[in-house]
Amino acid sequence: MRRTITVYDFEDDMAAGRKEANFSQGWGIAAFVTAMAVGAFVLAGTIKSRTYLPPTDPMAPSSERAAHAPAADHAAPAGEKGAAH
Repeated sequence: MRRTITVYDFEDDMAAGRKEANFSQGWGIAAFVTAMAVGAFVLAGTIKSRTYLPPTDPMAPSSERAAHAPAADHAAPAGEKGAAH
C-alpha cells in the first residue's frame, strides 16, 4: 500500500482571495461563560442586598458595643471545669 501525502498550499488560496476558516465555532461556549458570569454577579448582588447591614444600623454587630455592654456574671458552660452542677 502506497500512501500519498498531499501538502496544502496556503499561498494559492491567499492569492485567490479565499478564506477556508470557520469563524463561527466557539460561540456557544462563549455565550455559556458569559451567562455564568452574569448569573454570578446577579447572585452576589442578591445576597449582598439581603444580608448587608450598614455600619450605622443599630443591629449591626460591633466590637465597640461589646466593650460598653453591662458586665454580668456568667457561669461556665456545663462541659468546663468550675461549672455549677
